[in-house]
Amino acid sequence: MGRPERPLDGSTGPIAAFAHDLRVLRNRAGNPSYRELARTALFAPSVLSSAASGHRLPTLAVTLAFVSACGGDRAVWERRWRSVAGQPGTGAETREDRAADTPPDGAHTTASGVIRLARPAQLPMASRTFVGRERDLADAAEMIGASGPVKVPLLVSGAIGVGKTAFALRLAEEVAADFPDGQLYADLGDSGSGGRSANGIVRGFLRALGVPAHLVPDDPMQRIGLYRSLLAERRLFVLLTGVRDEGQVRPLLGQAPHSQVVVTSRARLLGLEDTNRIELDTFSRKESLALIGRIAGPGRVRAEHDATDTIAELCGDLPLAVNIVGRKIAARPEWAIAYTAGQLADRERLMDSLCVGDVNVRDRFSAAYEHLSPTEREAVQHFGQSGAGWTTSIGVAAAMGIMIETADELLESVVDAGLLQRANVAGRYAVSRLVSAFAAERRREPGPLAAAVPMAGRRTRKNAFESLRHEAVRTLPGGSSEG
Repeated sequence: MGRPERPLDGSTGPIAAFAHDLRVLRNRAGNPSYRELARTALFAPSVLSSAASGHRLPTLAVTLAFVSACGGDRAVWERRWRSVAGQPGTGAETREDRAADTPPDGAHTTASGVIRLARPAQLPMASRTFVGRERDLADAAEMIGASGPVKVPLLVSGAIGVGKTAFALRLAEEVAADFPDGQLYADLGDSGSGGRSANGIVRGFLRALGVPAHLVPDDPMQRIGLYRSLLAERRLFVLLTGVRDEGQVRPLLGQAPHSQVVVTSRARLLGLEDTNRIELDTFSRKESLALIGRIAGPGRVRAEHDATDTIAELCGDLPLAVNIVGRKIAARPEWAIAYTAGQLADRERLMDSLCVGDVNVRDRFSAAYEHLSPTEREAVQHFGQSGAGWTTSIGVAAAMGIMIETADELLESVVDAGLLQRANVAGRYAVSRLVSAFAAERRREPGPLAAAVPMAGRRTRKNAFESLRHEAVRTLPGGSSEG
């Protein structure tokens, strides 16, 4: 049972009288708790409680929501609110208010103001050529289906192009029956370098859930609170893609016993607590061949199996690259697959070959690269030198003349940018053939990177270089540094 409200003397002023009568209205409705009222009023319980506190006049939107939830007459209370607020209504205002009361398409209100909601279905089209990931999908579905007081958010992470969004969309299809109230979707990496704001996304989600515009709180915290309240009351699947950091997504998470939030990110977002995690790797060779066969036709793959296998290897089994090449093969049935394999074998033109329509690998890599610091970019450029397929903190430290600890931090940042993966050997990081080719391109480009290094830093690098190179040569296989 909630704490009793403090007594309120309605004779002390118009605001106190207004709040007193709101309490009377609530009592006549059966004295529901403010939490119960919030389910219908679509405002947080604390907002509704404050409306009846007498401390200040609530907003018109809160007043009408409170009255509607208690079965009161909205028109009568609106006139009274305007009288107390010193805002006498006009015919034009009344028409505007009625227009604002109109719910979005697919929703309608009853006489008491309770909103009957349409089922949002915002997820984009899933891939019809999805292959593989059976074990990861089973693990993710098991995490989502686990019993508990709340649904724990699920983070799907991995390098650029491993198919995080495609995986999440396939997962949504497999668990759709558990979330009959609908699906919400937002790409947080969209709309410029800063991405989309949580408040803007929440406003759109509230409208999609049927909240009329005049009931969407102006205060950002109240708006987020209302969204979390609806998330807790419904059975929704929420997909948030392209998340760059924890602060961007944290406001969109809440205590939801029945709704599932799935987040995709290149970064591991280690700052998020109580989060289930799936980290996607590149395809197995079998999955790469299956994807090309599904796009271009299994008969062509069987006829030129070795050439198709070479293509998968040249693409580093990266799902995005394999998909692009598969579509190019499908578009030119008169060409032999071996011809496409020959085009991809040219390392200097590899990035040019991995492009179809408005989808290309270079743009994905470039977007991540531009968000790196100058020092992190310099580290990436070293990936294009050796072509070894891996790197280490020691090797990068020797090449850049920096401390090993600093190199390790740089490589971890590049991992979170999606341009590097940990190898299956401790201390090593896997550098894909595609990232190596991209890094070589950037290294050939003229730029002010070297000039940006302070002179003191250059002296430190020179002093540390010889000892680090010696350690790198001793440690790396074959007794040679990777550059």
